Amino acid sequence: MTSIVLLKQLKLLQEQELYSSIIKICVLSLTEIEQKPEYSTLLRKFHISLYYADALYQTRNFTQAENHYRQALQMRKTIVSKTKNVHKKVIENQDEIASDVDIKYKIYRCCLALNQKNAAADILQTIAARQRTPKIYMALGNIYKDVGMDRLAITCFKEVLRECPLAIEAMEILLKLGVNGVEVNSLVMEVSLEITWLGTWIKAQAQFLAKDYASAILTYKSLDTHGMLKDNTVLTVNMAYCYYYMCEDSKAISLLQKAVRIDPNLNWGLALLSTLLAASGNKEYQYELEKLTPNLETSLWTDEHWVVLGNLMLLLKKYERAAYFGQQACMMGKNVEALLLRANALFFLKKYQEAAVQCTNALQIAPFRYDLHKCLILCYLNSNRLREAESMALHACKLHASCLLKDPLATMKNTRRILEKVVEQDKQGHTDAVYMLADLLIREQQYDQATQILLKALDTQKPTSKLHQLLGECYANLQKDDEAFNNYTIAMRLDPQNQRATEGLNNIERRERFYSTTENSYSSRRANSDHEADAESDSELWNGSVDMANFDS
Repeated sequence: MTSIVLLKQLKLLQEQELYSSIIKICVLSLTEIEQKPEYSTLLRKFHISLYYADALYQTRNFTQAENHYRQALQMRKTIVSKTKNVHKKVIENQDEIASDVDIKYKIYRCCLALNQKNAAADILQTIAARQRTPKIYMALGNIYKDVGMDRLAITCFKEVLRECPLAIEAMEILLKLGVNGVEVNSLVMEVSLEITWLGTWIKAQAQFLAKDYASAILTYKSLDTHGMLKDNTVLTVNMAYCYYYMCEDSKAISLLQKAVRIDPNLNWGLALLSTLLAASGNKEYQYELEKLTPNLETSLWTDEHWVVLGNLMLLLKKYERAAYFGQQACMMGKNVEALLLRANALFFLKKYQEAAVQCTNALQIAPFRYDLHKCLILCYLNSNRLREAESMALHACKLHASCLLKDPLATMKNTRRILEKVVEQDKQGHTDAVYMLADLLIREQQYDQATQILLKALDTQKPTSKLHQLLGECYANLQKDDEAFNNYTIAMRLDPQNQRATEGLNNIERRERFYSTTENSYSSRRANSDHEADAESDSELWNGSVDMANFDS
């Protein structure tokens, strides 16, 4: 079989996805080539090796696939170097020769499948910046994000959006990494003007990821209308998560059930729905949970399917099986619902230490979830770890107050009550509650009360730049500039980067210059007035003397 016929047949097999046949043919053909090592067969060997590696990847033989991709990459370098000058036309005629960028990306995919993240990063970083395509930037961005290199990740995802403005995953990751929604929208302005809902969607996602759930719900509802995104399951599930994070479980359940009715094959959102149904303890929900269990082969199950089945077992009080199904879900990737399921099952089995570990792992992913804090506190209490339980409870109260501060519908009275409770119990200043309470009182213009709280905190806690800065703001609003100046100065000494303290000092200086200028101007005008009065008085005296002289005469 000639090389041209062989390569054409391999291409046909690949198009028809007959990967097992490709593997067998390539093994035989590569053996034949090894018997003829002359240069004329190197290009042929390169193409066959690529077909072989692709087929191995598709059949999930990732280690072998990576090995053959690396061999193909080395062969390509040899071919390019040998044909660079003399035989340049050999390469030019090979229209379908794979680029080194494509081969390196395939090696990256193999490394990722083998959970070799360092190797995956290394191979992508060998690609020159000018050769990086959006998929390369997306892959690099995900790696940088996973290892905590947020600035590099942000740069990569921005590059993706510049070339592919509708890469919505890149948009959402940028928002998660703290990029402002307005900036993200500016990167996709070209298409957002044509797609009417895109700008509003970005705004809603930005509010959601900033944990401003009340505002996010309103924005999502503005999209959930005819002519926009009415009855869209992604939007519905997002709204359900908002209500869930606001502890309005009944509304969250209702929306998730609506999403399942709209799309019976719904995947994302099933885990949360099953968690809420199981947590309710209501036996009436058993039938609902049974309906959610998948009818697919277990090999096709996602982590959400395992969580659904696990929560059904939890409701039926079959805790061992619930823990097992939770573990199956955890093996498929990071999943908060799976960790919570496993934690709840272990808790009911009275394995409190193991349950606490699961909760701690889940809190690293979602530190704002109430149910995780509750479960962890119960584990600590049952393990007689009272100090840790108290500390975690204080932290949870502070998080609750943080949400209320952002919620325009929440009353300041409730927020203040929660913060005062935390401050009263947190004598050592382990949380930021005293800062939040002082900020709230300053916002309500209750400067005297804020001052008393901050002074009391300074008596019992280690002085911080933030404490002195807030105290400076209180004194400044009470027109006590000397005290304000002293506290701002201490705040700057403790933290030279404290911007609000710097602004406070500048405001005091501007105010002093204003009063000084005003006083000087007033003194000057008064002096001029006195001078004019003296001149007028002298004139009167002089005139008076003349009159007297005339009178005497």
